[in-house]
Amino acid sequence: MVKKLETKERKSMIFLSLIIGVIPGIVLLIFAPRAIQALSGSVPESAKTDSARDTYAICLFALFFLVIYLLILKDHIMHSVGKKVKNYLAANPGVTMAQLDSDFEAAEIIENVWIGKRWTFCGSMDSVPVENDKIVLVYSDYWRSKRFELYYLCLGLVDGTIIKTTVTKNSLPKYMELYGRYPHILVGNNERYIHMFKKDRNALLDIKYRSSRV
Repeated sequence: MVKKLETKERKSMIFLSLIIGVIPGIVLLIFAPRAIQALSGSVPESAKTDSARDTYAICLFALFFLVIYLLILKDHIMHSVGKKVKNYLAANPGVTMAQLDSDFEAAEIIENVWIGKRWTFCGSMDSVPVENDKIVLVYSDYWRSKRFELYYLCLGLVDGTIIKTTVTKNSLPKYMELYGRYPHILVGNNERYIHMFKKDRNALLDIKYRSSRV
């Protein structure tokens, strides 16, 4: 289970490395010498076509993405799937790795999320695994710019924690369908439920969660 989740995470990191790691690194290798040359007071050859100001801007832009990538890589290493699972098992001594593996192998897979009978497994989530019995509300969120958008699957837990992972827009109905099979989970982007989860969670628990567990 851990190996499969880590393999998924490595594949996503390879793509991320190319976009905000390798490419900015190459840009710095090309433009940094020119910027240093300009700062030293000499006029670089590129000044015939490119201004020193443009060179500085390009270097700063590339350096920004490179720093972001290094921070993401550090977080990925420090909070690996193996460490998350180890922390979960330490906090739940009644659960064994064999039980996790069994539930994982029987889980339904959507993209990088495995939804089992007892747990949800996703390497990019803050917690691995997530106990399905503790999920109260499942909804989606998104971030959008002029040219780019990200969609998130959000799992609202009974203690008020929200666990997120990025997903594709087209996959969201399938997630809602699967989690809708659990009698204690509210699903969908009902603004009233989302507001209650954040501001009046006890009232939200009375709608479905507590009655289904009697």
